[in-house]
Amino acid sequence: MNSALVGRLFILQIKDGDLYRARAQGQQEFLQEVNGERGRIFFNGGEYLATNEERNVIYLYPSQILEDTELSRSVSEIIGQDLNELIDQKIVCLILSDDQMELIKELDHPLLNQIEEQLVRFYPQKEMAAQVVGFLGGYQIGQYGIEGEYESYLRGESSVARHFNFLNLYDSQTAPESEPGDDLYLTLDYNIQFKAEQLLKEALEEWAIESGTIIVSEPRTGKILAMVNYPSFDPNHYGQSDMDHFLNPATQKLFEPGSMFKVVTMAAGLNEEKVTPEMTYYDSGSVSVGGPPIYNYRQRVWGEQSMIEVLNKSINTGSVFVQQALGKELFLEYVDRFGFTRPTGIDLAGEEFSANQTLKRGYERDLATASFGQGIAVTPIQLVVAVNAIANDGIMMRPFIVEKRVQGNGEVSYTQPEEVGLIIDPRVAAQTTMMMVDVVSEGYGRQAGVEGYLIAGKTGTAQIPKAGGGYLDETIHGFIGYGPALDPRFTILIKLDAPQAINSSESAAPIFQKLAQYIINYYQIPPEIGG
Repeated sequence: MNSALVGRLFILQIKDGDLYRARAQGQQEFLQEVNGERGRIFFNGGEYLATNEERNVIYLYPSQILEDTELSRSVSEIIGQDLNELIDQKIVCLILSDDQMELIKELDHPLLNQIEEQLVRFYPQKEMAAQVVGFLGGYQIGQYGIEGEYESYLRGESSVARHFNFLNLYDSQTAPESEPGDDLYLTLDYNIQFKAEQLLKEALEEWAIESGTIIVSEPRTGKILAMVNYPSFDPNHYGQSDMDHFLNPATQKLFEPGSMFKVVTMAAGLNEEKVTPEMTYYDSGSVSVGGPPIYNYRQRVWGEQSMIEVLNKSINTGSVFVQQALGKELFLEYVDRFGFTRPTGIDLAGEEFSANQTLKRGYERDLATASFGQGIAVTPIQLVVAVNAIANDGIMMRPFIVEKRVQGNGEVSYTQPEEVGLIIDPRVAAQTTMMMVDVVSEGYGRQAGVEGYLIAGKTGTAQIPKAGGGYLDETIHGFIGYGPALDPRFTILIKLDAPQAINSSESAAPIFQKLAQYIINYYQIPPEIGG
């Protein structure tokens, strides 16, 4: 063997051995990331909200198919979508039904041969609770709702599979098993959620609402039993939906609560012993506070009224009376105590909140209007949490929506109810509850009453602020309440945006009544009064 050849072998085997081994190995093997199956999402009774199914998937190149007019027309008819709408996308991945797959195969075209069976995310409830669940978006990453908030638990553990390629023959024995993601069981009750969804659809038909939200919560624990929004979207086809519909209005959109906020003002006044339920004041129909007079609804003049009547007749000047008795510092303290300057901490992605900085400037008129829910920004979930505290003997609970997390090995992690703190004295909570009972039995909330039960509640008809200042002609109708009042099992918030109705007593209160009656029957709660 000549010296040149020996030298070359030395270089190949010794000096550059690692380099050439790596090159050879790169030609014969490759690494592939294998993702564990994504965890599923369930209602608390085990009904599926999100799962994984083997489905027929096709990859299309719209621009290429559109060059053939006849082919384009045929494909558009089969998939139920005009390919011209997808022209901006280089490649499109579509899920096909078995019938669609057979029709595509019959076209027998080389541009349509990329069909394969894949495990894909599937949402069997479609629009139901869609904003709560969210969806699995691009790059297989959870977006919005539970999918986004619990992404790290749901996605499972990835592993790397080493595949060897000898003349295009792959060794499939080398892929290790990857760990599946955790299954999540929500606090949502399928039956209550379904009923609430049905009632919101009825509100759309009867009152032509632009949008709406219903929340049902368990005041003693903070569990969310139902969370419904209109409009919704189908997470199976999220690409065909308006992106604004992905946001959860219950947790991500602010509004002015109107007269529903009066229970907070009244509870604060009672807790500081500035007023009592029987204390009276004289209502002249308006009050002047640093600007034009503040009037009652429909400019009613009530004369001498007790604090009980302030709530059951929803008197604006009465709320201002309580706020002024509290003073600026105390009123702002209770706005903060009841959670209207911070997020609730609910376990859903992207919770919104307002610090209500404008209110904190302490202008007398701003404080006065905030006392009856105008000029203060809240989310529906914040209002539910605040009223839950009154229902729960003054103790505020953190809201939550995941009941338990089940790992692949069967280990279960439960979410424990969490106390935020004592907001008002239990005695004051009981007083406020009975004043809210009077609203339903004697006041504007009568349409929310359930025969045989004490129901605590409050109506609210609020103006909708304009972006540049001032208010629109449309209003928000709301009702919030709980029952049975002396041992609350549920709190319900009804929020209807721009309904074609006069006030919330006419629109929101009857919806509350229907849902409360349903839950009482569903839970088989015995009557409290009237046998």
